[in-house]
Amino acid sequence: MLVTAADKFAELEDRIIRTIDLVKTTRKQKESAERELTFAQKEISRLEAEIEGLKQERELVKNRVEILLENLSELTEGPIG
Repeated sequence: MLVTAADKFAELEDRIIRTIDLVKTTRKQKESAERELTFAQKEISRLEAEIEGLKQERELVKNRVEILLENLSELTEGPIG
């Protein structure tokens, strides 16, 4: 079988087209991954802020419970009337 210059050129052309398609697909995947990363980073920031708020709320509740326990302790330790 004789391989002509036209056949070689057609083969090269096909390989170039496949390479271009691969580059386009890779770029689209990269853009999609970057969007997902941006979304995930925003979600992480939101969750970190929520965690911080919950920690503050927990500390507030803890302090209030301690005060209530102290008040109850005073009631139970006081003289019975």
